[in-house]
Amino acid sequence: MHIHFMGVGGCGVSGLALMTKSLGYAVSGCDILSSPYYKMVEDNGVDCYIGHSVDHLNGVDVLVRSSAVPDDNVEVFKAKEEGIKVYTRGSFLATLLNEKPVIGVAGSHGKTTTAWMIYHVLKKAGLKPSIYAGGKSDGASNINGDTPIIVELDESDGTIFEVDPEILLINNLELEHMEFFKTGENMLAMFERYLIRRKGKDLIIGRGYEMSDSLCSLFQAHSFPSTSEIKSREGYENISTGDFLFNDGKWCLTDSGREYFAGTAKDAPHMLQNRFSSMLAAKKYLDSTGIEMPVLDETFWDLLPPVERRFQIAGVYRKVILIDDYAHHPTEITAVVEQAEIKYKNFGLIFQPHRTSRFNAFYEQFKKAVTIVGPLIILPVFNPEGKEEGLTSLNLYNDLLKSGCSDVYYFSSIEEAGSFLKNDIEKLRVSALICVGAGDLNNIFKHLV
Repeated sequence: MHIHFMGVGGCGVSGLALMTKSLGYAVSGCDILSSPYYKMVEDNGVDCYIGHSVDHLNGVDVLVRSSAVPDDNVEVFKAKEEGIKVYTRGSFLATLLNEKPVIGVAGSHGKTTTAWMIYHVLKKAGLKPSIYAGGKSDGASNINGDTPIIVELDESDGTIFEVDPEILLINNLELEHMEFFKTGENMLAMFERYLIRRKGKDLIIGRGYEMSDSLCSLFQAHSFPSTSEIKSREGYENISTGDFLFNDGKWCLTDSGREYFAGTAKDAPHMLQNRFSSMLAAKKYLDSTGIEMPVLDETFWDLLPPVERRFQIAGVYRKVILIDDYAHHPTEITAVVEQAEIKYKNFGLIFQPHRTSRFNAFYEQFKKAVTIVGPLIILPVFNPEGKEEGLTSLNLYNDLLKSGCSDVYYFSSIEEAGSFLKNDIEKLRVSALICVGAGDLNNIFKHLV
């Protein structure tokens, strides 16, 4: 069977294409532009094409498309006309995972990092798990091993609801992907209906957000310390399968008289939460197989391969450390700022909003998240939707100036901002400069490194 993937240059579709190839299917792919993910797939022996054409469908039995590919695309239209089965990425993933042992990682923030952490904990326990993640670690976005399969689930188009994992971890949940869910009430209702169907299966939900707090209480899920509990060092006790305690300067998961090191008070709260949730999910799986949870220590966590674009050091320019982060939601930007304050003290931020719909929906929250940062460089909204309606980055820049923020810059393009940094980065007087955004913002480093 020949399966063709549209949007193969994206982080999600690229990994799915390689997973499908590893299962023995014939695979091809296309995208409108090349990218590191596109090249990764191509380097693994997959025929990839730039652009869209009905010629790509020759001999194809199934077409899988990124959610960014519209219904009126020539390939999609032709496939339907020819009777070729068309799936979205998430729907096709659900068919591949049917009746396989899966640990599903969902939620609004931290999914990719947490999925990779679960993988490494299980690997340390002696297993050879498989993983399909939304971002690369050590050059790969998926690894095809044995079971379980650790899968990053996508709630952006609702296809998460088509997957029924053995263990489901919802790191957190707050309003996102308004183009699909429309309102918070609708989003919560859809998750409630989904979780009702999963009765009797393992469920872990992170708290500290109105939606995930509601789900955790309603379904009596296992959990881990919220951000506020971490900051006050309260800990959290589960009904079964492990408690999280802060003692003698260390955070640990404790169970049956054993302690598993998770971090210290010096670690960023959101990173501790990722560790907590990964440990709990891994332990639940190991308990079901009778395999003992491995010993975890500070060295284990420090030596984990980094996940690309998650507070990733991209280089150094004129003694300024350049950091790339995928943060594109106000909560994520706040977490990055907290992490930077712990590590660097004096730092600057380059902010490229991602999607007009998200930027307009959370405009006030974005403004609050970046107000405390200086220097701040603002770039135009990255628009995969191909439209720009309502509030713009220039509105944000002007509003910040009016509110008294003086150390703020606006540039109309990455090239313009890159030129400024190349010639005048010393004017910022920072030891670190952090890019936050899910678009092509990290291309700015090409001007410097």
